[in-house]
Amino acid sequence: MRSHTVFAALVAFLAFAATARANGTANPGGEALHRFGPDPLQLRFEGETSSRSWPIYVTSAEARTRARIHVGFTNAISVMPESSTLSITVNDVAVAQTPIAAATDPGALDVELPRGLLTQGFNNVRIAVSQRHRVDCSMEATYELWTQVDPASSGLAFPGVADPHIEMLDDLAAISPDVSGAVTIRVVLPDDPDAAAVDSAMHAVEAVAIRANIQRPRVEVVGEIRDDAGLYVLAGQRGYLTLHGLGEFIGPGQGRALSVEGQEVSGRVIVVAVGDSPKETADAIDGILPVRHAEARTESPPAARALANQFGYSVRDELRVPLRDLGVHTEEFGGRLFRAAFDINLPGDFYPADYDKLTLSLTAGYSSGLLSNSQILVRVNDREAGSMPMKNPRGDLFRDRPVSVSLSAMRPGVNHVVVEAQTPDAGDAACEVKHLMDMRKRFVFFERSELIVPAFAHIGRLPNLAATLSSGFPYESETSLIYAPSRDRATLSAVASYLARTASVSGRPIGARITFDREAAKRGSVLFIGALDSFPQSLVEQFGVDYVSLKKSWSRVNAGDFSGPEPGGTAAPQSVDSGQVFDQWAQGGHAAPEDFSPRLTLRALYDRYINIHRGDFALLRDPERPIQAPERATILLAQAHGPQGFDTWTLVVGASPGSLARDMTSLVAPSNWNEVEGRASVFTPRGGAKTIDHAVHTYFIPTESLTPGNLRLIAAGFMSANLDYYVLSVLIAAVLLGLATRAAVKVHGNRS
Repeated sequence: MRSHTVFAALVAFLAFAATARANGTANPGGEALHRFGPDPLQLRFEGETSSRSWPIYVTSAEARTRARIHVGFTNAISVMPESSTLSITVNDVAVAQTPIAAATDPGALDVELPRGLLTQGFNNVRIAVSQRHRVDCSMEATYELWTQVDPASSGLAFPGVADPHIEMLDDLAAISPDVSGAVTIRVVLPDDPDAAAVDSAMHAVEAVAIRANIQRPRVEVVGEIRDDAGLYVLAGQRGYLTLHGLGEFIGPGQGRALSVEGQEVSGRVIVVAVGDSPKETADAIDGILPVRHAEARTESPPAARALANQFGYSVRDELRVPLRDLGVHTEEFGGRLFRAAFDINLPGDFYPADYDKLTLSLTAGYSSGLLSNSQILVRVNDREAGSMPMKNPRGDLFRDRPVSVSLSAMRPGVNHVVVEAQTPDAGDAACEVKHLMDMRKRFVFFERSELIVPAFAHIGRLPNLAATLSSGFPYESETSLIYAPSRDRATLSAVASYLARTASVSGRPIGARITFDREAAKRGSVLFIGALDSFPQSLVEQFGVDYVSLKKSWSRVNAGDFSGPEPGGTAAPQSVDSGQVFDQWAQGGHAAPEDFSPRLTLRALYDRYINIHRGDFALLRDPERPIQAPERATILLAQAHGPQGFDTWTLVVGASPGSLARDMTSLVAPSNWNEVEGRASVFTPRGGAKTIDHAVHTYFIPTESLTPGNLRLIAAGFMSANLDYYVLSVLIAAVLLGLATRAAVKVHGNRS
């Protein structure tokens, strides 16, 4: 969970960065930047060790010229510059390292990359920080350590090269995010467009977002193509667009046409997809989509790894994968609190319940002299999910030691997993200067450690917004609908931004069709997106939302207008040889670990070994409570069972069309999008996305063929989540067995 402290610090930094940009220091070379990421919160490195990788696309012309990498940053005053470093690697080649010493004045690292290091297509750029505290040796003090990379000035630069020239559709990925981290897509539609025209435009925007690898889309619906820089999308039937004065870039031809136009204006790119019939138009739009995923199209293993992890490593069924493939690197550590993190992306029909366990098979080691409370913790989505003690006073080096995590700790969509090693020693209590500067290695973690995911049940369990936002489930089918209550540009822009983000994450366009017909939206699975005043009270209350309180909150003067932040060297170190490091630690003659148990509270022992609560009994669960949004929320998301069958209704509502379009750009930032789950969530400009209500009563939607194996897993999951049904089933089975036995004895028993 993000704290208000993080957001306050980010506000201060962005204000400082804005001043730097105003003074012209953000990008002194003046050349265009390929910026690192879509989200400033993902450019914040906290704790004693932290790292992150990004896939950055380079055109063939850029790959042939000089390239520089520039990183602007600032850090907490508690960071000790003598023992703290920021390092950069490109395609697994270390290129630069600098001390972290920017507590009062902004720091910068600017280096020229070796010729030939960058390749045409995607490249892997990784930033890693190692930070130590100036005066405090406690583990609690490590939470005060942070370094914030400036999202505006940091990235790959190509001196003498202006905006990239798009020679093929793959080159759309070379369009860099703006200073907020968003890529703006301007979709061209006439005034008061019909549903078919909007549907074609939305599918084209989704296709462009996928092909351009846009993680944070900001979509603006516009009425014309201007003579200025920007990415435009013009899609639809040729006759309709020409009739409404949009035929300038379509051309005189006939049939399906897909092209990139408009580059005679510097920085302008127009993707045109048209046809003479609905089928030809759909075929042209489908031509925007890549035949293979981006990670399959690149020939660079480091780039493929970065692409595979940008939305979380995709897990569709049981697998066994080394953590290196998830972006984790071998690291020796000399601090008190080590962290290695990765994301995994589970499908929308993943059924989370306590019917099996995910396993982390760890290869690691720790030195002698650590305190007895040293341990390895595994956290999933900011909650402790597994642990392993490190109590051997002589240290230990181990291979493939398992730490299990219940599947009930996971959720559909992105799951953030952190392997945390707590390594305090006796000298930390006194914390003398000599001890502060001590670089003795206390812990080592190896990238050959593995993630082992068992076979899991495939069935949709809703309401769960995480399943919908991560995969579009259950709106993949053309029989489902997206209802927009208004055709104004702000509402359509919000709809397009939402769909573009969902398509980027899931890797495919959403099959649902746009409709403006309220009667049609009363049947089937429907996604409702619009302003509160555009929906009838009865519809909003069907989601369990307290309409009166929400209306009162959003009826205040300036409601929805809360201002907030956009979510926004020395010689290079040698690359780490995992085998060499393991051998070095093994030569230390570490003894086998002792047999011991961790010290836990009674509540922790109960939760770990029994873990039965009121919510595990279906008949004892409380009824659903009315959904009440916090006072400063500007977007509310809610999900409910539709009026019939397996229908699912999802509501995305804002205070006004303008605030909905504006804040949707922040909601789609990864640090917010990945926080949405449960029955209802909200977005506030200063607090980000937050889940406010988890579903008490759920329902199921079959997705895969109900094979015996899948049915067994579903049944096991259902019973583990509904213990009263499990007990009742056992009692019924026992009674039936008794009756059957009695009948058998009566018929075949010995009567003598």
